Amino acid sequence: MRWIVRGLIGLAGLIVLALVIVYAGSEWVMRKGHAVPEAQIAIPTDQASIAEGARMARIASCRDCHGPNGEGRILFEVPMLGRVAPPPLAQVAAGMTDAELVQAIRQGVHKDGSTLFIMPSHALAHLSDDDTGRIVAWIRTLKPQPSDSKATTSFGPLGRALVLAGMLPAQANSAKLSEAKRPADTGRYFVDVACAACHKLQVDAVMEDGSTKVPALAPMVAAYDPAKLKTLLRTGVGSKPDHGVMSEVARGSFAWFTDQEIEAIQAYLKGEAAKAPPQ
Repeated sequence: MRWIVRGLIGLAGLIVLALVIVYAGSEWVMRKGHAVPEAQIAIPTDQASIAEGARMARIASCRDCHGPNGEGRILFEVPMLGRVAPPPLAQVAAGMTDAELVQAIRQGVHKDGSTLFIMPSHALAHLSDDDTGRIVAWIRTLKPQPSDSKATTSFGPLGRALVLAGMLPAQANSAKLSEAKRPADTGRYFVDVACAACHKLQVDAVMEDGSTKVPALAPMVAAYDPAKLKTLLRTGVGSKPDHGVMSEVARGSFAWFTDQEIEAIQAYLKGEAAKAPPQ
């Protein structure tokens, strides 16, 4: 009987030790500072720029994650994994300078340099200075509301283990991928900013949740009938009535593309599909 008790005590000790290691290691990953480029960009104040910032905040899926009006929301909550709750944008902006907001959007870091998680900074890093300035200008117009989400992001034991193992990667990046002005090749630009958050150009991929599969973007879009592609991006209805996450993103974000922007996206992806080696 004593051996059983000792064994259980030993096992409990190992579990506690493992939890301490996971907590301490993940906390180090989450608190670690990252050196990222500083960007002092102009923030416009005219109504046309603010309206375009509101549109770009939809196209870049800012409002998918932070709520249609920037009010914050819970993306998912699973006890052992944790809770991912992008905060209200007005609350965030109140404690940050314009430069810190730019770094959060494009470099995926908090104001103290620690990393953000579940932030598509690898795509948003492509946002031009003028479009980023417009988005910040729109954010600055938001005011805290009583209905704003009070939820905060937190990680459970399994979530922290994923952070420590690098399976829930830090989104901080030091790459300088942006241009001063929105490029003339808007097809490539919008693919980089909006589509690359989930898709790869030439190969199938899996989203960060580990279960949602996304097809290679170039061959899929190149093969689409142009009118049906516009319907898909505006309504989420394509070859089938419901494309899951794609349908949600289409209705919440891509419906704000103009016809010319969708045509430019398809033209760019047709060119990329033609570059792919034969299967």
